[in-house]
Amino acid sequence: MPPTNGNPCMRTPTSSSHNSRSNAGARCPQCATLPICFMGCLTEASRSLLSPCVTESAFGKGDLLLTEGEVAQHVSMIKIGAVMVSRQCEGGHSYPVALIGRGNTLGEYAVYGHDEQISASALSAGRVCRLEVADFYRLGVVDRQFHACVQARIVRSHGGLADWSRVMRIKGVKQRLLATLHLYSREQGAGIMRLPSHVALASLLSTTRESIARSLRQLEIAGLIVRHDRWHCEVVAPDHGHSQRE
Repeated sequence: MPPTNGNPCMRTPTSSSHNSRSNAGARCPQCATLPICFMGCLTEASRSLLSPCVTESAFGKGDLLLTEGEVAQHVSMIKIGAVMVSRQCEGGHSYPVALIGRGNTLGEYAVYGHDEQISASALSAGRVCRLEVADFYRLGVVDRQFHACVQARIVRSHGGLADWSRVMRIKGVKQRLLATLHLYSREQGAGIMRLPSHVALASLLSTTRESIARSLRQLEIAGLIVRHDRWHCEVVAPDHGHSQRE
């Protein structure tokens, strides 16, 4: 049955979700994240068709944004916020493997009907834009450019995970932490970043909260980072290990 309200999305939204969808789609051309967002990679014609279907919502610290082993129903674009990526081992325990943020895409494997290979949970409050996978096919935007965009996002995520794998091989907690802050700053797209909690950093780097606190002080004393307050810092040391592949 075709939509009855002029909205190209098949779902019949509630009043509040309709406002969210309309406002989010209308803001796409002016969104500061568009140049690094999945939507920004699509053709203008595809963006015009999909924009009314975009839903933007807030998430809170601890919210699960993606579940490993399930086929996602949405492709999600992180607009703002910090997200921890984890991978489950054979024993069923999940281990953190990366920190991601603004501009990253979640759920792109669902376009091809594949299970997600990672889980993602929020380390901070933030906002995410979502598109239902079914809308891509129903609206006829799955063309060569669309596939190129999805595959580019997958390639980018693989490169990012490879960078995080390199960080884990660096000797010494202080040097691993410095490399982590470099990568995380790049993920956030800002010089001054909000630090994840000491617990989150310790879990990611397989160390203790005390070691993280001590290493942060050492990096600050050495002039490699600048602490603007308890939660915000800026990395001023050159990133010699920065990956050249974007």
